[in-house]
Amino acid sequence: MSLTEKSGQNLSMPKVLRVFLFVTVLLFMANLAAEVYCRHTPTLNHMPYTHVTLDPSDDYADFRMFLLRFHHFHERDFFSPKWGSDYLYPATVGMLYEPFFAFHLPFPGQRFMAVVALAWLLLSLWLRRVLIARGLSNQSATLFAAIAGLGSYPLYFEFNRANVEIFIWMFAGLGVIAFVKDRPWAAATCFGIAGACKIYPFVYIALLISRKQYKQAAWAIVVGAIFTVFSLWALTGSITVSRLGTAAGLEEFRQVYVLHKRFGEIGLDHSIFGMYKRFAFHLPPPEQLAHLLSIYLAVAAIVACIAYFARAIRMPMINQVIFLTIACIVLPPTSYDYTLLHLYTPFVLMLLLVVDFSVRRAPLPPGTWAVLICFMLLLAPLNEVIVHGERIAGQLKCIILLVLAALALRYRFVSGAATLPVTAG
Repeated sequence: MSLTEKSGQNLSMPKVLRVFLFVTVLLFMANLAAEVYCRHTPTLNHMPYTHVTLDPSDDYADFRMFLLRFHHFHERDFFSPKWGSDYLYPATVGMLYEPFFAFHLPFPGQRFMAVVALAWLLLSLWLRRVLIARGLSNQSATLFAAIAGLGSYPLYFEFNRANVEIFIWMFAGLGVIAFVKDRPWAAATCFGIAGACKIYPFVYIALLISRKQYKQAAWAIVVGAIFTVFSLWALTGSITVSRLGTAAGLEEFRQVYVLHKRFGEIGLDHSIFGMYKRFAFHLPPPEQLAHLLSIYLAVAAIVACIAYFARAIRMPMINQVIFLTIACIVLPPTSYDYTLLHLYTPFVLMLLLVVDFSVRRAPLPPGTWAVLICFMLLLAPLNEVIVHGERIAGQLKCIILLVLAALALRYRFVSGAATLPVTAG
């Protein structure tokens, strides 16, 4: 039985959610107006002004680079340079892309985008159903889910780039859902798969440690190791060849994307290290920047661990998820806007908290408005903010993410029913 049925209430949309929708629509309209204005102003008829959101010529860019390479999946030629762009991902990411190239079916890019669009729709429908189950009226839940879905800048960015991040987020998000439903082994398995694809989702293992579920935490690492070894074998049929190929690709990514400031892209990078690269008066040459990168990674890891184990681990589960999610998307040396998808996991938990308190006609916990304002800004486009011909949206969002982390360490967000995503019925 759902909360609505138990309480007999049919809650209209709480004020904080109405404000969220208003700001979301306002920011998207401002973004659209800026883009239309710039396109029709001769002095601004160049990038990034002509496409303040995203350049449509880059559609499917992260997928198109694999079109030739994946025709040689499980062959030693997979890493051959003659296929064009280097393979810049861990081997495990290839396992997420391969189904779209399997059997040499036509239109792999279109099929990938169809899956992303379907996931976009299903997530919006799921959010609507969860809100109704919590007590929100059908009309309010439908309106909120529709605008939140259509106004989702991270999903739009994902759709434009055709990046595999959406699947990594799904695994990590399913792990969080399993965790809050007290299914630690399932959570550990999801965290292991997501972490094997890109290292940073392994930070969610801290949730298991907070409940002293050490066996499950170890299992997440084992799952990640097994998936990695299998993926190395699957790419070329040889673990050694794949290991050398992926190591070379990751080093290429480090040299090209991490140790250089890529104009036109740095404004879409909301990492702390990206903040430094964007505003450094004289960016050191790559060999010196590599030394600074090593120092940054060590300091960032130490500070994050101290903040978590000294403070966040004593906070409610929602606070922990917010803090760990932000660690996922600001601490890596490069973090483009599709990683903002991970924010939807703590965002949904906060929505449930708001609805739960509103159904009980109780005042919202202190800090709730501030947290929702941060989400408003993070999940909408800010790309029309351009300084000296370069976006600074990523750097603005980096600051907002750090503010959100501070709020999660300062205020406690707890409500018995609100922490468990459920379905109606």
